[in-house]
Order: sequence, then structure tokens, then C-alpha cells
Amino acid sequence: MKFRKLTIATTFQKIPPSDDRITGLLRRFFEKFVFLLLWRDQISSPPSNVRGLRDRWLSLVHSVFSFVRKCNFRMNSTEPKHIDQLKRMLLRMASNAEQCVQKAVHSLVNRDQTSALSAKEQDSVIDQLEKDVDELAMKLLAFGPAEDNLRFISMAMKISTELERVGDEATTLSRRSLELMKEEPLRPEVDIQHIAQMVVEMLKAALDAFVYRRPDEARQIILKDKEVDRLNKSIYKAMTQRMISDSGCVTRCLHYITISKSFERIGDHASNIAEEVVFLCEARDIRHEHIT
Repeated sequence: MKFRKLTIATTFQKIPPSDDRITGLLRRFFEKFVFLLLWRDQISSPPSNVRGLRDRWLSLVHSVFSFVRKCNFRMNSTEPKHIDQLKRMLLRMASNAEQCVQKAVHSLVNRDQTSALSAKEQDSVIDQLEKDVDELAMKLLAFGPAEDNLRFISMAMKISTELERVGDEATTLSRRSLELMKEEPLRPEVDIQHIAQMVVEMLKAALDAFVYRRPDEARQIILKDKEVDRLNKSIYKAMTQRMISDSGCVTRCLHYITISKSFERIGDHASNIAEEVVFLCEARDIRHEHIT
């Protein structure tokens, strides 16, 4: 009997896990069947209501039908409710990320300390929402969702990561803005508003494309990312030349280089969100493709 147990256990270990619901159901059916057949050997004192082979078979049938009803309930009622909840959480996270960037830009352009501090505080809200989105998404994956829902769940986890990093970059902008407020503005002023405005528009457009399921608009956002890269390089070059000509403004120029790089990274995240929108709507992965 020991050899029999070892053989059955080894057999189940060799069966590869499968995402197919029917295969998973059959697997659990046979696991219950084998467990009931070996009940007397598995536990020292079997329940009083399970005596012979007939009782074991009835118990097996009852367990299987209970399992099927449970699966049907989970798939038909619980999953859609949680999908809607996941959508609401993601939209709330997107709204907070957009507001965080706008506050950081306002503090930088207008030297507003209150907006900078508010943006830093709002980043903690985004961090918590990322954890909540990931936790709910993992629960939904355990339900074995349908193809469309599976795409949305995987995309939601990726977008939440992008939004969290947008919040981190907004925090960087706020910190650098607070440091620049301690010193006199550079003369002539650095043209940082152009790249800031473009990045904010890209992020807003990417989030709108996600909400309204517009893959064509998402593709246009990806094209704009090249212009943001060009502006970042232009600011870097201008700040480098300014530091060479005037050593007294090195600290401020370094702050602006970091700020420009943060804007460029936010543009990258907006572009990544746009790619996920195309994947959600068309089931096509366009990452690392040259879009014309």
C-alpha cells in the first residue's frame, strides 16, 4: 500500500498545471476520488458517516457537485463584480497620478511651495492604490478569467505600475522645485514649460484613450514621445553650456537637467500606457515596434 500511495502522489506531481478550467476540474475530481479510496489509510479515524465504498462514492459525488456549483458561482457572479471594482480603482489611480503631475508642474512654474508639498503627499495615495490593484488582480487571476478579462487584468497590473512611477517622477519634480525656490531664478529663464505642457497632454490623452477604448489615439501618443526626447536633449545641452560659461549656476542647472529627465520619463510612461491600451482593444502587442 505504501508503494501505491507513492506512485499516485508521484503521478499527480508529474501532471503539469493547466489554465484550462475543464482540465483543472477533472484533476481535482480524480484527486478527491483517490483520496476517498485511500481514506482508511490516509487518516487514523475516518468520519462516522463514511463507512463503506458506497458511502465513499456518494460523498465523492456530493463533493464534486458542490465544487462545480462553487466554480459556476465564482465565474458567473463574482468575477464581473470584481472586474468593475478593478476598473474603478485603476481610474482613481489614474486621476491621482494626473493631479500629482499637474501640481508638480504648477509648483515649478509658479514657485508655489504649497503645490509641491501637496504633490508629494498625494504620491502616497498612488502607492497604496498600486498595492490594492495588484492584490485584487491576483485574486481575479485565481478565478481563471475569460480571454477579454484576462487581457484587462494583466493590462491593469502593468498600467498601475506605470502610474506609480509617474507619481514617483512627480515627487522628484516637487523636490527639485522646492530646492529651486531657495535660490534666485536663472536669467534668462529655462524654457521648461514646453516639455511640461507636452508631457501633461500626453498623460491625459493616454488615460482618455484607456477610459474610452481608443487605440488610434493611443498610437498618436506613442509618436509624440520622440518629440519629448528631443526637447529633453535640447535642455540638457543648453544647461551644460550654461554651466561651462557660468560656474555660479551649476546647482540650479543640475536641478533643471533632473527636472527635464523626469518629464521625459513621464512621457515614456504615458507611451507605455498607450501601448497597453492598443493591446487591450486589439489584442496586439506593439511594444518595440516602429510605428509610422
